[in-house]
Amino acid sequence: MKFFLKWVAANTLFLLLFYSNTTTAQVITLPNDCKFKMGDSMSWANQFYNDSDWEDKKLGASCLTPEMKGDVFVWIRIKFIIPSTIKELAIKENGIKLNLGKIDDVDQTYFNSNLIGQTGNFPPTYQGKWDVERKYIIPVHDVQWDKENIIAVRLFSPDIQGIGMYQGPYNFSPIQWSDFISVKQTISSTSNNSFKTTFEFTSSYKASFDGLIKYFIENENGTELYTEVKQIKIEPAQNSKTVVQFSNYQPVNENMFTVGYYITDNNSSATLKNEQLYLSEKKIQIKILPEPKPIVQNKVKDLFVSTPFQNQQLNGYLNTRLKQNLIERLLKIDEEGILDGYLQRPGHHPWAGEHIGKYLETACNVWKNTHNTQLKMQMDRLVYLLIHSQKKDGYLGTYTPDEYWTSWDIWSHKYNLYGLLAYYTTTGYQPALEACKKIGNLMCATFGNKPHQKDIILAGTHVGMAATSILDPMVDLYIYTGEKKYLDFCYYILDAWEQNNGPKIISRLLATENVKDVGNGKAYEMISNFTGLAKLYRITADKKMLTPLLIAWKSIANNKLYITGTTSSMEYFQKDSKLPAEINDHIGEGCVTTSWIQFNKELLSITGEVKYLEQIEKSVYNHLLAAENPQTGCVSYYTPLMGAKPYTCYITCCQSSVPRGIALIPSFTTGYVKNILTLLLYEPASYHQTIVVAGNKIRLSINVETNFPETGEATISIKTSQSALFPIALRVPSWCTTFSATVGNITYTGYSNQYLTINRLWKSDEKIKVSFKMPIQIISGANNYPNQIAYKRGPQVLAFDDSLNNNFLKTHNLEATTLLDVERNLNKVDESILPKYWIGKQAYSIQLSTDKKNTPSQYIIMVPFADASQTNGAIKVWLPLHIYKKNNNHTEM
Repeated sequence: MKFFLKWVAANTLFLLLFYSNTTTAQVITLPNDCKFKMGDSMSWANQFYNDSDWEDKKLGASCLTPEMKGDVFVWIRIKFIIPSTIKELAIKENGIKLNLGKIDDVDQTYFNSNLIGQTGNFPPTYQGKWDVERKYIIPVHDVQWDKENIIAVRLFSPDIQGIGMYQGPYNFSPIQWSDFISVKQTISSTSNNSFKTTFEFTSSYKASFDGLIKYFIENENGTELYTEVKQIKIEPAQNSKTVVQFSNYQPVNENMFTVGYYITDNNSSATLKNEQLYLSEKKIQIKILPEPKPIVQNKVKDLFVSTPFQNQQLNGYLNTRLKQNLIERLLKIDEEGILDGYLQRPGHHPWAGEHIGKYLETACNVWKNTHNTQLKMQMDRLVYLLIHSQKKDGYLGTYTPDEYWTSWDIWSHKYNLYGLLAYYTTTGYQPALEACKKIGNLMCATFGNKPHQKDIILAGTHVGMAATSILDPMVDLYIYTGEKKYLDFCYYILDAWEQNNGPKIISRLLATENVKDVGNGKAYEMISNFTGLAKLYRITADKKMLTPLLIAWKSIANNKLYITGTTSSMEYFQKDSKLPAEINDHIGEGCVTTSWIQFNKELLSITGEVKYLEQIEKSVYNHLLAAENPQTGCVSYYTPLMGAKPYTCYITCCQSSVPRGIALIPSFTTGYVKNILTLLLYEPASYHQTIVVAGNKIRLSINVETNFPETGEATISIKTSQSALFPIALRVPSWCTTFSATVGNITYTGYSNQYLTINRLWKSDEKIKVSFKMPIQIISGANNYPNQIAYKRGPQVLAFDDSLNNNFLKTHNLEATTLLDVERNLNKVDESILPKYWIGKQAYSIQLSTDKKNTPSQYIIMVPFADASQTNGAIKVWLPLHIYKKNNNHTEM
């Protein structure tokens, strides 16, 4: 998924483009069906080649398959008819323009056996051009009019992210003036919310242009408020420029306008049209209303209910990471970048539409916890723009009508439902819910088993798993509206899974008990469907839904999970216990890590079982936090255990997902487990609750003082508005060997991976002194990394960061010749050893000895995997160290 846009502080204008770069010359869309084959043979360019045994694909769909490992060649063949109705104009203009959109990475394109264009360079002089739109000219003399023609596209990519013809438009038309004249429109704000518009015309061809531009401004009701017409003259010279500026416009009692223009050619009937929605008032402030309540209650009673975000304040390690997520990520969001798929349809990338929804959900969770005023104003502005970009029929995607419901269109609607519902439940803003209902109504009308409805499996990638993952927010929409048609739509999705062309999510899990055998094995989309099914189970109590979910969880947790709490390699589930961890293995896609946390949160809510919280904790303290650089807010799309984390500060699906996962952390710090107030994570924090005891409401506050995860000691102060008898529970983690909690002169003993419940008459200002041991765990690399080990301390996996070990590396290689004395524990070293701007206070030394005589012991520095590589150091989680035990000869692990 190679969609890159810089996340920078946005000082740009806020404008919404409904862009229609069309003229009266006929534009004909290519067929959506094509043929696909991995491999490389120049005979496949021949128009008469028999491709009947090739795989069927849809234009815009990913060509990614589980077999792909990189350095891959792929061919795509498209068959289409060019009508003779455009012949006269095509001959007059000397050709037909062919639009093939964006292709990952390098392509050669053939028309009826003849090469018509190449973008990028193939090996050995590889140069990728994945972000360049392909526009080629079809010579008129090669066209078979009113007969079948063949486009054959040869493409190469050194990696498999987004490989294929991943974004349209896919069409053709006779060459026309708009093909060689570009129009740049700039709306500049002036005083008192006024604005003026400037157009810059640039010719890329030695041809003149003489025409008119009609500029207009309309209000939201379509009433024309202002219009002006000016002449355009462009000289016949390449790169010649002409600038036209229109008058300043002063709004009166309005802030949203349609700003547009028509360009007409004096020498033909061709026209160019552009419309955009412009927001003149940037300081949108939406009032906070009482929190909306669900219309429909769960039939399955939640056995875990989180403490509300606004009732808690974290103060330690996790709080530092939460603050950095706010300051370095959310407040520096590229506002235009996450909206420009709506600002200018079609979007510049197939899944460009997902980012605004992910942002809104993330921002709402962060705002509930922080009430940051700058974030609230940003949220308000962006949600206002998004809602106003919605079409009257409810469409809220980034495609033009000719490409609705292809590739990632439903996916964008899914994330808009997430974001808008989050905004509604946070602020009570009714237009956000109405926008969601319009989306829901459109989904119900468009997809289903009735005549004239579309098959949702065919409307998205990965055997339909991308499209059907809209199940999750559609359940939420039903909960907050009570409209049964949304529930019916959810059941339609379950039926679609089991169609002949569906992913068979439930039936394959029941039959094989292995997630790799479901659909095409794509992890992100599959786990997203699991989360939706879990929500549907909670609202319906249909036990048939729970069994496959528990099977899926067991398959992942037991056989597909890295020690850092993530899953998948190359974005797919691999064979059981196959867990390669190098940088080229593309492990731990950030979207997968966040989705795995969400799935476990649903199962925790359903069952209250501690094992799901254990998985969440493992992911949070390791792979989730490791994926976001705490200093810069940049995100690692894939986060390897071996090698430097490849942080980037651009928008991709994972750059939007990882902050979303971090913002969820307050969801599982504390809450009610089976009606008992329970502390789940041992971070310094304060929590406020109102509990009911014997019919009386009691205000309760809990303050946790600790420097966890550095040490295993905590003091929990309990304040109550009155003395009362009630239970408080403490989670006993699986990674601690001893656990005790002392209140007054009574000590309670906890047991690993259970809850310790203390039921007593609580008086205000009582304290619970908690103590637990976090012994060092040494984990074997097993079959994936034989003769190598990893260190784990408490919930944290540790890593060797070469930027912190320069002195050691000057004289030693970290190879298997180094011996480790297992009886020497990790020793905490002063944080001053860390670089000046390092985020995190933990660093540990390990004493190594060698088998060479007269060689002094050496020390290496280890830090939590979540903190490692923030200064671009290459890291190693799996270490080539042999374990030496005193008085027991030499033994190895």
